[in-house]
Amino acid sequence: MSGTRTLHVLVMLGGMIAWAVQFTIIYGVTSTLCGRGWADATLFGIGIVQAVIVATTVLAFVPTALVFMGLLRAYRSLEGEDASAATAFMMQAGILINGLSLIVILWQGAPALILPACA
Repeated sequence: MSGTRTLHVLVMLGGMIAWAVQFTIIYGVTSTLCGRGWADATLFGIGIVQAVIVATTVLAFVPTALVFMGLLRAYRSLEGEDASAATAFMMQAGILINGLSLIVILWQGAPALILPACA
């Protein structure tokens, strides 16, 4: 696989990678803080567990949104050109994967605003 194709695959799967990292950090930090009894600690006036979840969610959401918008823009500009079927497929798959990843990233971060830290 060439370097360009590898980059295309990484961009296409970028949202899933960001979600996997977010998922790992959220559950790793939450279980560590709750297990050690540090769930009541605060950071900038909010609970440390909620702060980590919100920060991780933002750090996963922003690059995924940028990749999603970039792919959408590139796909729209591709419509007038004669592109290969593989390129069109990878762009369409990337738009779908990153769009769904945006929803999942928000879904994963929402409980921080609703539930107590170690519920």
